[in-house]
Amino acid sequence: MTDTRREWISKRAYTIWEDAGRPDGRDAEHWNQAEREHADFETGAVAKKTARKPLIEISGKAKPAKEQTVKTKKKEAKAEKPAPVKTPAKAKPAKVAADKPV
Repeated sequence: MTDTRREWISKRAYTIWEDAGRPDGRDAEHWNQAEREHADFETGAVAKKTARKPLIEISGKAKPAKEQTVKTKKKEAKAEKPAPVKTPAKAKPAKVAADKPV
């Protein structure tokens, strides 16, 4: 077994173990599953099983976005800055008339 293959199987077996809730005593089962998955991957069976129609098809009419120049980017950055928010002046506390004897 090559080092690359062994490392892949080891990492996959660990992931399977974590996904199963980290149970004790099932390491051989996880290792064997990882070996089967690697064998399927090598033979291309995984690629055939997962080949699907894309969710979104892009038409050939779509044009790539134009590259922006540095000057254009700077102008856009200035335009995107929010206007400063004016805060209302602090209200002065109301003066309370002192009780005067009449």
